[in-house]
Amino acid sequence: MYLPDISGNLYETGTMRYRRFSSRRIFKGPFWFYLRYSILVIWSGIKFSYTRNPQKAVTLQALRVMRIVENQGAHLSFNGLDRYPAEKGPYVFACNHMGTLEVNALPGLIASRTPMTFVVKDSLLRLPFFGQVLKRLRAIPVLRQNPGEDLKQVFSEGERLLSEGVSIILFPESTRQDVFSPRRFNSLAVKLAIRAGVQVIPVALRTDFWGAGKRIKEFGPLFPDRSVHISFGNPLTPQGRGKAEHQQILDFIAGKLEEWGAAVEKHED
Repeated sequence: MYLPDISGNLYETGTMRYRRFSSRRIFKGPFWFYLRYSILVIWSGIKFSYTRNPQKAVTLQALRVMRIVENQGAHLSFNGLDRYPAEKGPYVFACNHMGTLEVNALPGLIASRTPMTFVVKDSLLRLPFFGQVLKRLRAIPVLRQNPGEDLKQVFSEGERLLSEGVSIILFPESTRQDVFSPRRFNSLAVKLAIRAGVQVIPVALRTDFWGAGKRIKEFGPLFPDRSVHISFGNPLTPQGRGKAEHQQILDFIAGKLEEWGAAVEKHED
């Protein structure tokens, strides 16, 4: 069974594989995609209840999600996969948030190199099967009702996990955004990295292949003509209050999104 090879610094859907699946009509379309995805989520949730290595399991899950995305004819392009070796970590990953795909693929890319978890809405931990995955990964839950309490939770749990060698994935925009807005991208990742004494890595994502649904966000329209991009920047060591490093993160993400043809909010000076 084919699974993407993410052992190197780069991963890109092969030309022949892309042509094959972009032109195929049988077992293609949202129905088949979500059927495969639902089976995968159920299978993963069951397996996570007894696996001894949840980090390896989440990597395998990510590879399978990547495979069914490619089966829909989408082209994947990832780079910078060698910038976060476990021996130099842990890290805080500061990522823009565009859709459901990065929640499924990004953790596995990172877990293939270094132990990780991420900050999630508390309600996700109560979902069938998927909630089991998050619990085994020791995801940090936030309620998104009281920003002050959420901040304390992220700092407390984040510092504890980082001290144990577990990297933290953060989406500072909190909710999915089709247009990247630097003003909505808070400096939480840099602040956590400073408190824990670790490096922060900017991550730019274009994942709007998988759109948000009107009733259920996870089940939206698919756009196979939109390439999927994930790019990891160089690790940054925040100095002082980390303002310069925060700006570097914003510049990296905005620059990559513009390079990929995604929308970025502009500010007038």
